[in-house]
Amino acid sequence: MLALVLATIGISPWSGSDLPTATEAAAKYRLTVSGKPGTTVHLSTTGVAQGWIAAFCDTRVCSPTKVSEVIPKSGSIVVQFELIRETEDAPHSSGAVITGSDGSRLIVPQASR
Repeated sequence: MLALVLATIGISPWSGSDLPTATEAAAKYRLTVSGKPGTTVHLSTTGVAQGWIAAFCDTRVCSPTKVSEVIPKSGSIVVQFELIRETEDAPHSSGAVITGSDGSRLIVPQASR
């Protein structure tokens, strides 16, 4: 039997202090994932411009292009999502699409660097 994990994902500009793992030159967003406590949500990115990379950051590590998170007892988790322009010849802006393992999708606004 296949069970889908229904999660709600939302995004807004990052505010406050950067996480210790954050990249200084990145465009930063506050990614909130809500769902049933104890379930694992798998997120991945597409639609990132060539020469850019998307990363999901927590207090320990930044994971490029995909991440798996367990929803805590509170029912939601906050991740710092970054769009990082890696090469000088890359376009000056990029967006992204974040997709959850349950089929949920979120379009990330264009970032410029």
